[in-house]
Amino acid sequence: MKKINRFMLIAVLCFTTACGYHLRGSIDLPVELKSIYMFGMSASLNGEMKSLLRAADSKVAASPNQAGVVIKVLKEDMRRRVTSVGQTGKSSEMELNYYLRFQFYDNQENPLLEEQTIEMSREFFNDQTVILAKENEEVIILKEMYRQAARTLLSRAEVAIGTKKK
Repeated sequence: MKKINRFMLIAVLCFTTACGYHLRGSIDLPVELKSIYMFGMSASLNGEMKSLLRAADSKVAASPNQAGVVIKVLKEDMRRRVTSVGQTGKSSEMELNYYLRFQFYDNQENPLLEEQTIEMSREFFNDQTVILAKENEEVIILKEMYRQAARTLLSRAEVAIGTKKK
């Protein structure tokens, strides 16, 4: 019985690797993106970028000259806005708006693409009876927005590298 279980485990592992299965969060980046230099971004976005780069077996370069791609953040803004107010005069719905303007450069300070922007917004119900839970929800939403922005940055960096090669 143990031999059959081992065989089944090995067979399942072989099938999952053969179908192209990857762990969630793992990214296969081109060689040029194995070393990225970033400046001008918030600590939250910087942390998410470093996390994604670690998952992709990439690193943050110590200087722009050592990087395959340089990401320069020109403007980054996170805004919080009340969208509706309840009977008590307290906010019952909130909206988070994130704006990011950036540009990609090579290690010789040549622009790879024109300036790019990312804009996102998320709305959530702000129940005043469970304030602590809603504060935690907002933190989670913010973290997810930064994660999505970091993934979008890496995707656009791949495009920038692709246009450089042509």
